[in-house]
Amino acid sequence: MKILVVVHGFPPTAQGGAEIYAHAHARVLREHYGDEIVVFTSEQNPDRADYDVRSEQRDGLRVVRVNNTFRHTRTFEETYRNEAIGAMAATLIDDFKPDVAHIHHLTRLSTTIVRSLAERRIPCFVTLHDYWLLCHRGQLLDVDYHVCDGPGREDVSGCRACLGPAAAAGPVGFMGATAVRALERRLPAAPARQLRRVTGRLASFVARDGEAEEHARKRLEHMREVCGDVTHFLAPSRFMCDQFVRFGVAPDRITVADYGFDHAPFRDIERTASDRRVGRVLSDPALRLGFLGSLMISKGPDVLLRAIGALPRGSVSVDLYGAPVDYHGDDRYRRQLDPLLNQQAVQVHGAIAHDRVAHALSALDVLVVPSIWPENSPLVIHEAFLAGVPVVAARIGGIPELVEDGRNGLLFRAGDAEDLARALTRLVREPGLLETLRAGIPLVRTIEEDVRLSRRLYESHMSAYGAAHVSPVRVAAVVLNYRTPDDTFLAVRSLLASQRAIDEVIVVDNDRGDSPGGAREVLRDVRPNVRYLQTGSNLGFSGGMNVGIREALARGADRVLLVNSDVIVPPDCVERLERCLEATPATGIAGPVVLARSEPDRIASLGMSYSPASGRMRHRGFGARVAAEGQPSVRIVDGVSGCLMLVRREVFEAVGLLDEEYFFSFEDLDFCLKARRAGFATVLAGTAVAYHEGGRSLEATSPRRLYFAARNHLLVARRTGPPSSRMGLMWRAASIVMLNLAHAARWRGGSLPDRFGAVVRGTRDYVAGRFGADA
Repeated sequence: MKILVVVHGFPPTAQGGAEIYAHAHARVLREHYGDEIVVFTSEQNPDRADYDVRSEQRDGLRVVRVNNTFRHTRTFEETYRNEAIGAMAATLIDDFKPDVAHIHHLTRLSTTIVRSLAERRIPCFVTLHDYWLLCHRGQLLDVDYHVCDGPGREDVSGCRACLGPAAAAGPVGFMGATAVRALERRLPAAPARQLRRVTGRLASFVARDGEAEEHARKRLEHMREVCGDVTHFLAPSRFMCDQFVRFGVAPDRITVADYGFDHAPFRDIERTASDRRVGRVLSDPALRLGFLGSLMISKGPDVLLRAIGALPRGSVSVDLYGAPVDYHGDDRYRRQLDPLLNQQAVQVHGAIAHDRVAHALSALDVLVVPSIWPENSPLVIHEAFLAGVPVVAARIGGIPELVEDGRNGLLFRAGDAEDLARALTRLVREPGLLETLRAGIPLVRTIEEDVRLSRRLYESHMSAYGAAHVSPVRVAAVVLNYRTPDDTFLAVRSLLASQRAIDEVIVVDNDRGDSPGGAREVLRDVRPNVRYLQTGSNLGFSGGMNVGIREALARGADRVLLVNSDVIVPPDCVERLERCLEATPATGIAGPVVLARSEPDRIASLGMSYSPASGRMRHRGFGARVAAEGQPSVRIVDGVSGCLMLVRREVFEAVGLLDEEYFFSFEDLDFCLKARRAGFATVLAGTAVAYHEGGRSLEATSPRRLYFAARNHLLVARRTGPPSSRMGLMWRAASIVMLNLAHAARWRGGSLPDRFGAVVRGTRDYVAGRFGADA
C-alpha cells in the first residue's frame, strides 16, 4: 500500500507528541506491512528561504520537508490556507499516487491538501491531536488562559478576541511582522522581548475594526468544509470526539481509539525510585515527583511548584524535564516561573531526547500532569504507565479517561495548587496508597495494535471507494441452553422480534436434550424458525458456544451474535450493535450495556476493564443505578460480557474460537484480548441495551463459581503476557489469589470453609495445569 503521511513537523527536527507519534506509526506501517511511505512535513529554518523543499530518506521513509517561517505570509487566511504549499503537496500527490493519506496536523502547511485528496478520490484519514481545526490557538485556551467552550454554530465573538489584531492587520501589518521577526533574531533576549511588546501594541492601530470577527467566521466556515472532505477521523479520547461532534462532524465518521506505543524501551528499565510502601515518617525518603513537558503556561508547571510549597519540608522532591516555551509569543510566564524553580526541592534538567523518557520515568514515584488546557490523551501519561509510575493529574479534557482517581492515580481540579497539594499529601501520608495505585495501572495499547486498526480502516474505505455493490450482511445468533428451557424460549422469542432481522437463530442444547420439558420440547412452537443442535453433554460455555459458532460460520454468517439463554434482547439492540460495527471497520466485537433483569434500573456491565499488572478485572458500572451513570457513550473497552456480544467473522478467522480450557467464566475477556492483539477493537455500544439474569445455568450462590473464577482468573492473566520480572509475576499471581479470597469472604452461598476451599482448589488446578470441567 502507498501511504502519504502529512504532519506539521517530523523527527529529528521536531519532537512534539504528534510528531513522535506520526513517526512511530509510519515506521510500523513500513516495517510490519512493507507499505511505501512518503511524509510531507514542514520545518522552520530561518537560514533557508521560505518554501525551499528538501527530501531525505529516514528509517525507510521518504521525508519531504518544506520550509515555512511565515516570511511570505500576507494575510491571516494564508496562515492556514497556503496556496503555494498546497500546490507543492498536490504535485507530490500526483507524482506519488498514494492509495490513502493519513493527516496528523496541517499547521504551517495548508488545509487545501485535504481538498486535493478529495478531488482525486484518495481516502483521507485525520488523527485529531488537538483542536486546531476548530481553534486557531489549538488548545481551547483563550488569551486570559481560561478554557474556552469552542466556537458555536454562529457566535464567533470569543474567537475574535483570541485572533486579536493580527487577523485584521492586512498585508501591511503582516509585512511589518516579518520585518520585526527578522530583527528579533539579531537582538539579545531582553531587547527582543521589549520590541515584541511595543510592536504588539502598535498592531492594534493598523488593525481594521470588525475584520477580526469576520476572519474568525471565515476560518470556521472553511474548517467545516475541510472536515467535510475528510474520509474518517480518529480521536484518541472521547472528549476530543465530543468536541468535533459538537462542531458538526457526524459521530459515525469518528473512531475513538487511543494512541499506541512502542513498549520495547520500557521492558528492561530498572526502577531506581524510593520504595514507599508505608506512610511517611521522618526517616522515609522523599516522594519523587516528576514533570515531563514544555515549561509553558498551558502545561501548568507553576501549579505543581506552588503546590509543593504547601507540603512538609523534605517530604517530596521534584524533577522537571523540559525547556521554557513562550505561549504564542507571550514571554510573561517565564518571569512568573523563575522564582518557583529556585525552590530547594526542585531539580531542573532541561529538555531531554525522547529516547531518554523511559529512563527519566524509572527514577520517579509519581508523574504529575498539571495542565490547565483540556488535554486530549497525553502521551506522557501512557509512558508513565508503561514505566509502572502512577499519575497525579488535572481533571480536565480527556485526562480522566486515562487516570482513574484512586485506581491508577489521583485527580485534582485544574489550576488549583491547593487541591493538588491535597492529593500529594495523601501520597505522603497514607500507608499503601502508592502501591495500590501502581497495582491499578492499566494495559497500554501497543503501536502495532494501533497500526493494525488504522490499516483496517484504510482497507475498508479503499474498498468502499471502489465498490459498486455490497452483498447483504448475514447475522446468525447462537443461543446456548443448559437446563434453562424457559429462559431459552424467552431469549429466542426476543431475537425473533428483532427490528434487524436475524438471518438464522441457532440453539445449542448443551446437554442430552431428551428430558421431559427440555429445550427441544419448549421450543416446539418456534422450531420452524430455529436451527436446533444437541451436544449430548455439557461442554461448558465456551465448548457449547463453539458448536454453534462453527455451524454459523459454515452456513455463511458474516457476524455472529453470542447469546446466553438468560438474556432478553430488546428489538433495537442488534441493529444498534451492528451500527456500531459498521461505523468503525476496525471494531471486531461490540457489546451492549447490560442491565439486571430482576432490577432493570441497575447496571450489570458497561464493559470490562483489565489491568495486566495486577490481574484485576472488573465490570465497569456494576451495581450502579442507570440514572446515576447517565447515557453511556460508545467507547473502546478491554472486553464485553459474553452474555451478549456481536462478533465479526474476521475475528474468528484471525484468532479462532472461544478457548475451551476455561469451561466457565473469563473466556469472554480472553477472547476480546486475543482479538485486540490481532488488531480488532472491542467496543461498548452505549445506546444498545440487553437484560441479563445471571446464575441460571450455574447457581448464583454455588461455590463452584469461586473455583472457576480463581482458576480462570490466573489463566487469563498468564495469557495476557508475563510481567517484566519474575517478582512481578509472583506479585500478580498473589494479588489475584487474594482478590478471589476476598471475593469468597463476601460470597453469599455455602459455608466460609467451602468458599475458601473452592478458591484453593482453583488455584491448585491452575498450578497443576488442570483445565476444562472442574475436577
